[in-house]
Parts: sequence; C-alpha cells; structure tokens
Amino acid sequence: MKRRQFLQSAAALTTGSLGLGMGLGQVFAQETGRMVFLTPQGFSLAFSAIMYGQSGGYFAEEGLDVHVEGGRGAAQTIQLVAAQQVDVSRTGGANYMIARVEQSAPVVAIATIAQTSPFFMISPEAAPIVDPQDYVGRTLGMASLGGSMEATLDLMLRRNGIDPAEVRRERIADTPAGYGMIEAGRLDGFFGNVSTATRLQAEGLPITIEPLRDGIPGQVYVVNDDTLTNRADELTAFMRGAYRAIQDMVERGDDLGPVIESMRSQFDIPGSDDTEVAIADLKGNRDLWVANGAENALRNDPEQWDEGEALLRAAGSLQSETELDLYTNAIWDAANAG
Repeated sequence: MKRRQFLQSAAALTTGSLGLGMGLGQVFAQETGRMVFLTPQGFSLAFSAIMYGQSGGYFAEEGLDVHVEGGRGAAQTIQLVAAQQVDVSRTGGANYMIARVEQSAPVVAIATIAQTSPFFMISPEAAPIVDPQDYVGRTLGMASLGGSMEATLDLMLRRNGIDPAEVRRERIADTPAGYGMIEAGRLDGFFGNVSTATRLQAEGLPITIEPLRDGIPGQVYVVNDDTLTNRADELTAFMRGAYRAIQDMVERGDDLGPVIESMRSQFDIPGSDDTEVAIADLKGNRDLWVANGAENALRNDPEQWDEGEALLRAAGSLQSETELDLYTNAIWDAANAG
C-alpha cells in the first residue's frame, strides 16, 4: 500500500509545476542515448561532477547526451525519478533511505557523490549554534522542508535525545543571502552547502560555520529500478563520464580555473564569476567526493551504508523491514572494470 501511495504522489507531480526549463516528460527522459540529470536545487559548484562531465565533453565521449536540469528540492528529485520523468537525480542519503524503506520508493542508489554530509550550520558569532543543545528553541532556515537538510537535522537531534519539534524551521534559499535573514532577526541560523559557506567566509562576516556529521552517506545518485534493469549500459557510460570528470578535477590540484570556465560556458552558476572564491568552493566540494580516496569516488561504501541504516533505525527514522536493496555497486564496478 505504501508503495502505491508513493507512486500516486509521484505521478501527481508534473514538470510544469516544478518549472523545469525543458518541459521534461517520461518519453523524453527515456530516449536512448539521452539522459536527464536533476539537481536537488538549481545550479551550484556542488554539482560539478555532472556539470563538468557535460561541459568538459566526458559524457559525449561515452556516447551520452546528458542534460542537466536544476531542481527545487531534494524530496522532489526522488519523486521525479520514481515517476520516470528524469533519469538520474541527486538527493541526501538519509532522505533517500527513508523513502526507500518506509515508502518502498522504486528508486535505488547507484553512487555516493558526497561521502559525508555536505551541509554546514551557519550562525552568528555572537550566538553560535555548535552543539546539539544549541538548536533547542531556535529558528533555522533550510532550502527544502521534508528534504535532505531536514532529515539531517532530525537525525542529529534524535541521536542526542532532542525532540525535533523543539526546533522551528523556515524555508529559505541555500545562498549567502540567508545571512541577511539572521541580521534581520528572522533566523537564528541556517543550513548551507559548501558553496554558501565558502562565499560567506570569503566576505569576512562575523559568523560561525560548523560542519554537520550525522554518519550517513551524504549525497547519492538515484535511478528508477526499471532504469537500472533496462538501461545498465547507459548508466555505466554515465558513471564512467562522471568518474572521469572527478579524476580530472583531482589531478588538476589548485588549477581549477579552466574547469570553472568550462562549466560557466553552459550553466548559470551563482557566484562563479569570482574565480578565487569559486576555486575554494569547488575544492571544498571535491573533498567530499574523495573522502574515501579518489579511486573510490562515486562508489557506495558498504560499511558506511550499514552504519547509516543502523543509525537511522536507532533514531526511529527507519521502522519498517524491507527486502529492497538500498544501493548497488554494479554500475560502478562495470564502469571501472579493466
């Protein structure tokens, strides 16, 4: 029943209501040799593995025509993959696991892009939010309610014996503009990704930036179960293209200016015109991708997934039993064979 309800909810979504630029539809998304990738939130250097895979020609060299679309929330990326309106999307590990187990969502993780949480708590130096108890009674901003940011927050609170209801939430864009909400007294802090944290730090503002560590795979790439079964060769080409793009960025070290220029030629990436800050931003994201070693980029770490599932069950976020696979390394293995 819960799988049917999830599918009904996913089917109710239309790309028109999400405002996706290309008017994507099911037939379009499944066209042979053409793949649609959906980000969880607009265009950011956090998504460089895919954007550079496209702009740098890595996907084309693998015989794929990949189109990258900017999404409007991590929860919706899962629903659109379930509805087969997009081929591959990125979402938070905790958010995905809850949907897979509790709602029997017909989507499966084929890769882990951010091996640890990509989120930071950004708060004023005068009233920093660092320890779990600091969250109680505060009002926090986040890009998507019901998405990966909120799942990360709830998990962290429950692990520390705090009722998530004790923390108020407001939806805001994950951009440096969130600091203005703090200055106006509307927020006590907000969740930001590496890009937002890097830009605020570069401005020298009186803020505290605290990394979040929840023990869960940070961000994952998910596909529909049917896509995994029927389009394994194309997914292997997609994985190989993304992996090659990451390895190029690793081998370049600090020389990432050409990478940023390549992506800017095809994508409107906020803040990327400041090359020095953009390089620091990209390096911060790259660190998340290669936390388990550059050679393991995109690979799902079985021990990490087991630990993540155990933590979610201990926190009460996962209560149902399931026979569904939470992840597969079949595509990663095929892409890296030989």
